[in-house]
Amino acid sequence: MTPALLVAVALASASQPAAKSVTFSADVAPIIQSRCVTCHRTDGDAPFSLTSLDDVRRRASMIVSVTKSRYMPPWKPARGAGDFQGSRRMPDEEIAIIERWVQGGMASGEAQESLSAIGRDPEWERGRPDLILRLPAYELRPGGQDVFRNFVVPVPGGPTRIVRGMQFRPGNRAVHHANIRIDRTAASRRLDDADPLPGYEGIIARSADFPDGQFLGWTPGQVAPVMSDATSWQLSGGSDIVVQLHLRPSGAAEHIAPVIALYFGDRLPAHAPTMIRLGKQDVDIPAGASAHTITDSFVLPVAVDVLAIQPHAHYRARSVEAQAILPDGSRRPLIRIDDWDINWQDRYFYESPLPLPAGTRLSMSFLFDNTVGNPRNPDRPPMRARWGWRSTDEMADVWLQVVANSDDDRALLGRVIGEKMLAEDAIGTEVLLQREPDHLLLRNDAAQIYMALGQPANALRHFSAVSGLMPASAPARFNEGVALEALGRAADAATKYREAIRLDPRYAPALNNAGALALRDGRTADARAAFERAVDADPANGDAHANLGLSLIGDGESDAGLRQLERALEITPGLIGGLTPHVVLLAAHADPTARRPAAAFALAERVARAATDRAAALDALAICHAALGRFDEAVRIAGAALSAAPAESLSAAIRARIALYQKQRPFVLQP
Repeated sequence: MTPALLVAVALASASQPAAKSVTFSADVAPIIQSRCVTCHRTDGDAPFSLTSLDDVRRRASMIVSVTKSRYMPPWKPARGAGDFQGSRRMPDEEIAIIERWVQGGMASGEAQESLSAIGRDPEWERGRPDLILRLPAYELRPGGQDVFRNFVVPVPGGPTRIVRGMQFRPGNRAVHHANIRIDRTAASRRLDDADPLPGYEGIIARSADFPDGQFLGWTPGQVAPVMSDATSWQLSGGSDIVVQLHLRPSGAAEHIAPVIALYFGDRLPAHAPTMIRLGKQDVDIPAGASAHTITDSFVLPVAVDVLAIQPHAHYRARSVEAQAILPDGSRRPLIRIDDWDINWQDRYFYESPLPLPAGTRLSMSFLFDNTVGNPRNPDRPPMRARWGWRSTDEMADVWLQVVANSDDDRALLGRVIGEKMLAEDAIGTEVLLQREPDHLLLRNDAAQIYMALGQPANALRHFSAVSGLMPASAPARFNEGVALEALGRAADAATKYREAIRLDPRYAPALNNAGALALRDGRTADARAAFERAVDADPANGDAHANLGLSLIGDGESDAGLRQLERALEITPGLIGGLTPHVVLLAAHADPTARRPAAAFALAERVARAATDRAAALDALAICHAALGRFDEAVRIAGAALSAAPAESLSAAIRARIALYQKQRPFVLQP
C-alpha cells in the first residue's frame, strides 16, 4: 500500500463519529425496567431486587451471564414453534447493550437511582381490583418435603358475576405455584372443615373444577393475562374458590397468606372455551433411563380455534413438543421447549387464535431423563419415578384451551374429550392407591370416576373399600347403594340405603333414593313418606323436593306438587331436564281433577330445551298439546319424537298416542 493511500485511510477513519457511550439511565435502565422489575422488586417473585442503580451494579456480571445464556428473563418456548403473547425473550441488541455497559465501566449517566415501576400500581398489574379475596393464613414448617395444600375461599353471596380477569399474589417465595378452581358444591368446604389447620392436605376435590374452560393458576414470573371478554367466565355468589398451593419449605418457618384480585365485566364470550388435556397417568420411568418418552394424542371431532397451551411436568422432564397434524397430513407446531425446567412453567396464549379443522390429530411428546446426568433430578441416586401429585413424582400433560364454532360442537367436543380424560384419571387414581390404599378421598374419587365412565362394578369396589374403612359412615353405605342400583341390583341397593338410614336417620340422600326405589316398586305410600322425611331432613335437597312433587301429583295433590317442583328448581335449576314424568302426570292424570294441562305445558317447554332424552321430552310436550286440544300440533311434535326415539318400546307407545291425536283424543293415563 502506498503512503498516500495510508493517509487517505487514516483521514477517513478520523471522520467517523465516535461510538456512543452506554449509560445506565439512557440505555440500561429502560431494559431492566421492562424485562426484570416485574419480578425483581421488593414485593416481587424473585429473590432480590433490581430497582436501583446500586442493585444492578452489584449483580452486573451475573446479569450479563444469565442474559447471554438466556436463562433470564425466563422464556422457554423455542423459536418457530408458536407465536405467543407477552414473550419475555430478550432481543440480542438489548443483551449486547448490557454487556457493553458492564465492559465500559457501568457509567450512570443522568441521575436515576430508582427504577421502581413507573406509573404502575405496586401490587396489581391490571389496576384496582373489583374484589380482593384473601386466603386463610398458613404457617409452613421449616423443613421436610414439599407440601400440597388446598385452601377454600368463600365467594361473597349475591348475583352471579362475570370475571374478566384474575391476578394472584403469592406474598411469599415459598409458594412454588398455584392451581385455582371453583367448587359450586360444599365438598371442598367440608374437607377444609375436617382439617384442624387452614385448608386441607393432598389432592384437590373433584367437585372443584376450572370454570367454563378457563386456565386459572399462577407460576413465578407469570404476567397477568390481558383482560378480555373472550376469556370471561361466570362466578356464582356463595361458591368457593379452591386454591391448591405447592409449597417448598425454605429452612425457616414461613407465613403463607396469598391474595386474589378479581376484575368484573359484563359480557361473556359467544362460545365458552373447552379444555383439552393430552397426557398419561401410567407414567413409570425406570431409574437410569436417559431418554424415556411419553406420548399421547387426540383427534378433534369438530373444528376449533386454539387460544392457549400449557405443558406440565416435574423435575425429570428435559423437553416437550406438541403439534397438530391436519387431515391433509401437514403439521403445525403448537409449542416446543428444549430445556424444560419445573421452576419456569407458564400458560402461553397465542398471538392469534390458531384454527384447526375437524379430524386434526393433536399430539404431544415428553422426553424424561432419570439419570445423575440430569441436574434437576431430585433423587440421588436415581429412583423409579411414577405418576403422582408430589413434585418428586412425575407428570406429563399438555393442556390446550380451544373454542368450538357452536354450542353443539362444544357439547360434542366436551363429551369426547371428557371421556378420554376421565379414563386417564381412573388410571391415575389406581396408581396413587397402590401407594396409599387407605386414602379415603382417593377411593371416593376413583369410584366417582368409574361411575361417570359407566363402570359401576369398578366403582362398587372402591365404595366398598371406603365402607370397610368407615363402618359407621352413612354416606359410604349410600354410595355402595348407588353403585348397586346402577348394576341393576335394586334389592341390594335398598339394603344399603336402609343401612345408611340406620346409621343416620336424617341422611337425606339415602331417604330420597330409598323412596325412589319404593316408587318404582309401586309402594307409593312408602315412597311419599321417605321423600317427606328427606325434605324435612335437608330442605336444600332439590332431588327430594322434585320426587316429593311427583308423589303429591300422583296422589292427586297437583297444586302442592307444583309448589314442590318450583322449590326444587329454585335449589337445583339443572333438574329441569329430568322432569318428563312430572309433565306427563300433570297433563294426563287418570283423575281429571288432578290434571293441570296449562302448567304441564309450560313445564314441558322448559324440559324439552334441557332434556338429554329428546324423544321422551318431545313425547311429553305432544301429550300436553293434546291435553289442551291442539291435536294437529300434538301429531307434529309426536312425529318428531318418533324420529328421535332410540327404542322400539317407546316408538310403539308414541305411535299409539299419535293414533289417538289423529282421532282428536288426548292421551290419558290408566288408573
